[in-house]
Amino acid sequence: MIARKTWREIRVMAFGYTLILELLLIPAILLWPTLRTEMDALARMMPIQSFRDMILAIGSEDESVGYSSYMAVQMFFKGTNIVGIAGAVLLGTALIARERENHTLEFLLARPVSRTRILLSKISVVTVALVVPIFLTSWTAIPLSWLIEENLPFAEVTLASFHASMFIVLFAALTCLCSVLANSQAHTAFMVGGVVIFQVAIYFIQEIRVASIFRVSDWEVYGPTLLGNESFYSLFFEQTLWLILGSIGLIGIALLKFRRATP
Repeated sequence: MIARKTWREIRVMAFGYTLILELLLIPAILLWPTLRTEMDALARMMPIQSFRDMILAIGSEDESVGYSSYMAVQMFFKGTNIVGIAGAVLLGTALIARERENHTLEFLLARPVSRTRILLSKISVVTVALVVPIFLTSWTAIPLSWLIEENLPFAEVTLASFHASMFIVLFAALTCLCSVLANSQAHTAFMVGGVVIFQVAIYFIQEIRVASIFRVSDWEVYGPTLLGNESFYSLFFEQTLWLILGSIGLIGIALLKFRRATP
């Protein structure tokens, strides 16, 4: 019952989130033949070496390398990171904070259901609403690429989508925790937004960017993955697993706080 109610509350936003992911993807693919000729000039404008390497890879004479690198940026480094995090914040802020803000939390807690089940039901629905569109829209890039006579391998796209999904789930878990702690949706968004802004800021500073969480979800991860140079085991155990453990930890803290929460 709680899961169904949560889905009814977020389904319009979930469909909008899916549509935005797809609408960003289609023109990016169709414009590739034009954009690939401008990469050398763009690379000289990049302030960070890794960004210059990214642009040069996109402009590679090996067309398969160039297109895979380009789609790594468009689908995941840009698309999933931006739209996915925005979706996680948008869908996650209402989990508990809106109940508290609308003075309906005490009615929710009065249900003959444990607090653990309440929170897990809510976050599960949000997680599915965030993750499924990432896979679906990424898979559509494969037939769309055929329109410009390019190819993307299904296995590599799926692996990259899985890693990107876990990155977004981490932010959904963070938003869930903030929603439990905050008194309103605005406060929740402010808390999560502060973390995101700080992490983005240090990502763009060469000397300290290694400390940014975005280092596990940038071109240097997705480029080799789409090219088939990153195996499932190395990607999972070196990076994806830590995202999963981080999400579990944040949800665990949220559960502890929610058990003690007052309306």
